[in-house]
Amino acid sequence: MENLFFQFKTLSLSILRFFYSLISGGEGCVICGNPSYIIPLCKDCRTQFLTRNFLGVKSCKCCGKELISESELCMECREKPVLKSTDKMLPLFSYRLWNKELLFLWKIQGIRSLSFFFAKIMAKALKEINVDYIVPVPPRPGKIKTNGWDQIDELSKILNFKYGFKVLNLLERTSVIQQKKLNREERLNSIQSAYIFSNKIPDQLPQKVCIIDDVCTTGSTIETCASIIKTNTTIEKVYAMTLFAVD
Repeated sequence: MENLFFQFKTLSLSILRFFYSLISGGEGCVICGNPSYIIPLCKDCRTQFLTRNFLGVKSCKCCGKELISESELCMECREKPVLKSTDKMLPLFSYRLWNKELLFLWKIQGIRSLSFFFAKIMAKALKEINVDYIVPVPPRPGKIKTNGWDQIDELSKILNFKYGFKVLNLLERTSVIQQKKLNREERLNSIQSAYIFSNKIPDQLPQKVCIIDDVCTTGSTIETCASIIKTNTTIEKVYAMTLFAVD
């Protein structure tokens, strides 16, 4: 019943947005400006996102951020590595230019048609690293009740319903503080107490899972979640994937 309600709700929102875009003259692609209608990306620009070879990018072996001149590790991971419990980190895109605008439109403006587009990208990347089980980073307490939705909750549902990935809700968030309002040191100091284990353990656990989130800034959220999972379960490998990474 929950699956049918979710699909009906998201389909209704997409239809309403489509008709609104027709009446108002159509959405413009945030990259090239061409008409795009339902989501703010035209077909050609969507194709560029979807055809990227995520595993073929030269990236840091620790945080997964794309390397420019460094070898194996980025400068931050050489000096102060954050990711220690995380076995593999894969940020899909850098948080620059129109990527920042896309995240803003999705997360802040609530253009939920982007959820399906981002889910398609993430599904492709998850298949590349051969992971079937995902662990969503949970929202702040009360966020879904206040806003009506949470982007990672919706993303994980689409990955489950449309692409068949199994969702393990192993984590709960206790802090209501928004991490984007904190600087790097404040994030690292506060994040360790922001999440707890949910104690909702299924009868059988896989050997590896992938934590999913929208953006990686310092890596502190991902590392805290990975550490909690390894401490409280028998899961051996904890990967992490974010749509964007601040570099």
